Amino acid sequence: MTPVSDNIVPMFDQGAAQPIFPFTAVKSGEPYDAQSSHILRFCVYVETDYDTDGEGRPDRVKVFVQVPRSAALGFYKAGTLFEACPYIAGINTDVFRHMKEVEETDPPAPDFSHIRDVVPCVPTGTLTSIEAAAASERSEWDYPDPGFEGGHCYDLDSYQYYLVRGFAVLQAGGFGTLGSDGVVHCGSHYERDAFCAVIEWVRGERNAYTDRTGTTAVRADWSNGNIAMTGKSYAGTLPFAVAVTGIPGLKTIIPVAGIADWYSHLNQQGAQRYYPREMLMSMLAYFCSSRYHDPGLTKKQKAIMDGFLNRFSREQTVSGFDYGPFWEESNYVRQADGLSCSALIVHGLNDDNVTTRQFEMMFRCFKKAGQQVKLLLHQGGHITPTMANRSYGIKVDGGFYDDLLNRWITHYLYDVENDAEQMPEVLVQSNLNQDLWERADSWETSHLTELCCADTGETVLDTDWEKSSLDRENFDERMSLFSSGMNRRFLSPVLKEDMVIQGTVRISFEAALRDGDAAARFHAQSAGDADRKTEALWRLSGREDDVKLTLLIADLSEEETQHIAAVNSGRDEVPVILEEEKGIPQGGGLKNLDLYRFETLPRRYRGISRSCMDLCNPGAGDEPESASASIELVKGVYHTYTVFMNPTRYTLPAGHRIAVIIGTEDPVNCLLHKTYSVSVRNASLKADVPVVNEQPQGKAQLSIFPDPME
Repeated sequence: MTPVSDNIVPMFDQGAAQPIFPFTAVKSGEPYDAQSSHILRFCVYVETDYDTDGEGRPDRVKVFVQVPRSAALGFYKAGTLFEACPYIAGINTDVFRHMKEVEETDPPAPDFSHIRDVVPCVPTGTLTSIEAAAASERSEWDYPDPGFEGGHCYDLDSYQYYLVRGFAVLQAGGFGTLGSDGVVHCGSHYERDAFCAVIEWVRGERNAYTDRTGTTAVRADWSNGNIAMTGKSYAGTLPFAVAVTGIPGLKTIIPVAGIADWYSHLNQQGAQRYYPREMLMSMLAYFCSSRYHDPGLTKKQKAIMDGFLNRFSREQTVSGFDYGPFWEESNYVRQADGLSCSALIVHGLNDDNVTTRQFEMMFRCFKKAGQQVKLLLHQGGHITPTMANRSYGIKVDGGFYDDLLNRWITHYLYDVENDAEQMPEVLVQSNLNQDLWERADSWETSHLTELCCADTGETVLDTDWEKSSLDRENFDERMSLFSSGMNRRFLSPVLKEDMVIQGTVRISFEAALRDGDAAARFHAQSAGDADRKTEALWRLSGREDDVKLTLLIADLSEEETQHIAAVNSGRDEVPVILEEEKGIPQGGGLKNLDLYRFETLPRRYRGISRSCMDLCNPGAGDEPESASASIELVKGVYHTYTVFMNPTRYTLPAGHRIAVIIGTEDPVNCLLHKTYSVSVRNASLKADVPVVNEQPQGKAQLSIFPDPME
């Protein structure tokens, strides 16, 4: 077939790149011809600075490249949109079975003393991108996921919008994924540096090759040297991890539901927070270790991977649920002084997978570094406002998410002057009317409403799930609507006017261990069906750990009110309903996406924010590292605690009540069920609620009262 010769250059209108580039789709079961494709697709293998396999050569990381042919032909230089996603090259869905299979094994840790003893490869030849694409095999980047039945590796749908507008798109899984060398080391500088190496290749500062062992280099001859990183969840975490290095060329990041600190993703203030079977970082590392399916994997390489994952587990269990040296590398907040790019941070206010605490930590880092930063907060759960791989999206401020991102990255990758930086600092979807997007000039507010308990008694809470009729499916409902032996509600009077919460609610109180056998580890029993290595988190640290209190702020009403809320026990899936079929235009001849909106549910309650804490960590606060010091509890000895709730923006309507609810264990996220009881001095209970209002700067007070125990 005759090669295509495109000669198109980007066109910008009203500050946005226009969909003028021809597009060649890749469809399953249909032929694909690299010579005639308007989009070049090929893989390169970027050389890194590490040798984890001990083979005397630097490990390489596989990168899937998509770029308009016109850029590769030299008619213009393209800005790059880069997704660093360990899931992209395949996943291991047998992860929970695997964790139980290896729970009694103890393979030796690999010797990484040689990891930096590498000599860079010397290229013996160089290919252009046109030549690399012509030589590329489709099977390198279009293949079923061997670890996930029905899954497919690499995402050929999510970035079509950007390709028809002239951007280049890169996707990489990183060390330990299928097609790459090394091991998956979640949260480490090794993981981060592999993706930094990709950016250096895009800028012409590092070599990439046609395969994992060859010496023929490939140049990023289509690149203008400007990179934006984006992605969701783990792929929303890595842009921040890379950004804190201050690497040149990274102009902006758009992290979606990303993690700023891995400790506070899995734990909060000394207490276990995350899903019980997923508490070990080694579990996530195995989940992403698609290299296990590499047909060329040697016994030595597999032994290194097995030994590393075992070592990874052991290192974490020493910390238990407290902060310690294990977490330092994965606390990107403490490394953020080097930030030199901008950020548009996107997060769902109903995401309990990656909590809203993470976006606030990221945001504050960019503010401290003096960099341009904006917040885009929607009412969904763990999603991106456009889910192109599922062919749907939601509206954002009356428009479409990708159009907003287009203006943002066009400004930073092509130096186009537009209104991107004139966005409000906070753009947030209203919880009362999802068609209304509210604006704020600042995330931080100067107004507080102080909720003070007007009762002088004591509240005693135990951990008897059965007696309190609490379980994984009804926990939020029972906590919000009833007090029981496991939880106590403290209620405000009916609000006379709307209360708009924005920021982090701080709840302080005095509490003491009332009963429980610490010497017998509070008779801990498995509650989360986790493997023994995960359950070792509570016993190998060698100290009293995770005597938990769970706190909830709730919106209560006498009559049922329509709410946007998560419906699954994992508390991160908000149901959506079709608003308009094919209602989101992508342009460039691409298929339109369906327009959805969030489904509302009739309820008398709505959880606004939650958190948890460990009684053994009275000094734990907002900074993750403050959870490093723990104490041994003495029955009847009170300590003062301050709990930092997950930040939010939420409007309580007039006629509703706000409730502060204190409980013990949360069955949804309970690794080990323990037997203990806690006393709380009611009069000590106080909640500082940051609010948005028109009153002068200062503090208003509102009394709250405990309701009778059921």
